[in-house]
Amino acid sequence: MNSPRIDVRQPVYTSSPTTTQASGLPQGRDAQLNLQQLWPYIEKYAQKYGADPKVLAGIVAQESSFKNHGVHRDGTGHGLIGLDDNGLLPSFEKWSGMQVGRGANAKTIPPEKQMEFLAKTIGDLTKKHGSSLAAAREWHRGAGAMNDARGYDYQSKIQNHINTLFPGGKTPTGGNTHVPDTTVPGRDNTPPGGKPGGTESPGSRQPVTDSDYKIKSGDTLWGIASQLKAKGMEGSHWDIIKQIQALNPKITNPNLIMAGDTLKLPGVAGSDQSSFAPGASKPGMVDLNPGDKAPSVGGTAPVTGNGKVDASKVPQISQYNPAGKDGNYWNGPANCGPTSMAQIARAVGYGQGMTDAQLINHLGKIGGTSGNGTDVNGIAKMARAMGKDCVTKGPGANVEWIAEQLKQGKLVVANGDYHAMPPHQNEGRTSGHYVTVAGMDANGNFIVRDPADANVKTITPEQMRHFLRSNPNGGYQMAIG
Repeated sequence: MNSPRIDVRQPVYTSSPTTTQASGLPQGRDAQLNLQQLWPYIEKYAQKYGADPKVLAGIVAQESSFKNHGVHRDGTGHGLIGLDDNGLLPSFEKWSGMQVGRGANAKTIPPEKQMEFLAKTIGDLTKKHGSSLAAAREWHRGAGAMNDARGYDYQSKIQNHINTLFPGGKTPTGGNTHVPDTTVPGRDNTPPGGKPGGTESPGSRQPVTDSDYKIKSGDTLWGIASQLKAKGMEGSHWDIIKQIQALNPKITNPNLIMAGDTLKLPGVAGSDQSSFAPGASKPGMVDLNPGDKAPSVGGTAPVTGNGKVDASKVPQISQYNPAGKDGNYWNGPANCGPTSMAQIARAVGYGQGMTDAQLINHLGKIGGTSGNGTDVNGIAKMARAMGKDCVTKGPGANVEWIAEQLKQGKLVVANGDYHAMPPHQNEGRTSGHYVTVAGMDANGNFIVRDPADANVKTITPEQMRHFLRSNPNGGYQMAIG
């Protein structure tokens, strides 16, 4: 076996791979560590600086695969956390007082000191953004580029590492209840006089009412989020935990839930939680103009001037997993606007040569889509880029106006409340959301393409009115044609 590469000019920081410091961590150049060795220090400094320890572990896995590189293959990165000569290394040197050097001549950096710097930086960025995953994006890309495609690709990689490192949410110490949820800013994760990972005594708080899940012994919010993900819920574990907390405001500490209590859980796309009964008729081409006696023609274009709308020409596209999705696709959770317009674009022949993912990115750029979504002016800009007019109606639930626009041969984008749409209806939550209205069926129900849930097929006019009225901003409708 070859000896480890040692920079003899820096003996204070180097040693053989088996040599350890008082903390017990290997100090050798290019020493291969593992999660079990690092976890006590990750936990220690995560608690000290308010960072998410699992995100810290995910970053180490991504940057080094737990190897304390003297210098990475790129010639500029160093250590377990990828401190780059032209990136975060100068910040580390300023914070630690250690002069590391650059390139192949750089000193080996003590692992524990790296864990502390990583935890402090991610903790500070988490407080800044209110999200540990946003903190990870800025760690990798910097403040100016954190929301670009590469930033979200890095976030996705961190989430994948977390899922691999912590199967079922379990940490190397055998549990997960002590892991703070630092994606929720302003929360004290440890109760007065308590310690992380404790269990509340019966009667310490009242159970959450109007719930649909009874907490069993050994349950954690992470484990419950895992169950929801297994049923098809989109988003990371932390995203889902935040939704659970929003539905259950009496959870003052996400690390402490009590067996026997009940929780109200967010709806999973495709599961029928609706009190409405969607129209039973299957979508099909319908003559929306009773006065037009011209015979029906198969394959009629979906946007016409003769009152015919062929909903089958409007495809279902997922905002989360569109065809052609790769590392360049980003912002899926906020892409309902450009995805609704991409469904119309496909129907009218715009965007040929692009994959669905490329088309959504393209339209989102035109419409100014951000992590907060798309405004109605952005939808109009997308329509103009497609060579179509856009007429906007709102705020309000203008259901009859939608039907009239469809009668005129136009397609409609409706902006309502995701959680008011069956079959994923959940009246305990609210979130603005765009869908494409592709036509009407023979019973007068609206045919809908929901970019977040392919299980949405048809909804009644009353259901559409409820969807629009429930939007926190009042609801808008945009006719494209």
